[in-house]
Amino acid sequence: MADYFSPTVVQPAILSADMTALERLLLTHIFESEPDGDGLYFFAETSPNTQIELPIKVVRAALAAEEGVASEAAAFVRGQLKDVGDDDEYVCLDLSQTSFEILFQDIVKRSATLDHVSIVTSFTCTKMRPDGFGGMAVLVTADAIKGKSTEDILGDFLDEAEHGPLMAAPGFGVHVLLRLHEAKVRAQIAQIIEADETLTPIAAGAVTDADIRAGCISVVERTDLTEQQDSAVFKAALAAIREAEQRLAPAR
Repeated sequence: MADYFSPTVVQPAILSADMTALERLLLTHIFESEPDGDGLYFFAETSPNTQIELPIKVVRAALAAEEGVASEAAAFVRGQLKDVGDDDEYVCLDLSQTSFEILFQDIVKRSATLDHVSIVTSFTCTKMRPDGFGGMAVLVTADAIKGKSTEDILGDFLDEAEHGPLMAAPGFGVHVLLRLHEAKVRAQIAQIIEADETLTPIAAGAVTDADIRAGCISVVERTDLTEQQDSAVFKAALAAIREAEQRLAPAR
């Protein structure tokens, strides 16, 4: 039997003042942590935790402190608490149904000093399985969460090997105008359900990653962006002409 691990480091250290009580509670249980100046350095020696069992009183106290703060952590926890019974003393938070990157994004959005967080993960295995090794780098900013795996990098290398140096040059290939991020769909689900209690009887946490992927595929299949694409092609053609005119204009 092979065991798979994903050791992870988060940089830079997160200032305690930048985290809400609930974010700190979640992050210190998803990751291990060490004090670093006025903040915490987060890491996972084996893998980030996806199942966290905590006293309900502790969770509710941290949630109450979130009042008035825009927080994906609060939306996630409220969804998890909806299934808790009156006699339950502990709650198991299933973090496999969300993305801890969105916690860091909220922190970056509010921070006066932090403009990004980087998360680097290595994929390892106790046996030399061909699918057991690799890695992932994720950059979290206030506006976006971007990641690339070693498999993605190898794909880039293969494309360059097939098409030559021009593969990486401006004007080659396809330029993406729109991406549908599943992590953003996950965050939107919690906001929609919280805003309209009559929309559905299910909790946000009941929507699985598979549900989100199926929803995204359905929307992509049904959405026709032909007019927007034609407009973008026309504008790009005009812009290319202007670039050529400037390049060929005689120097004055």
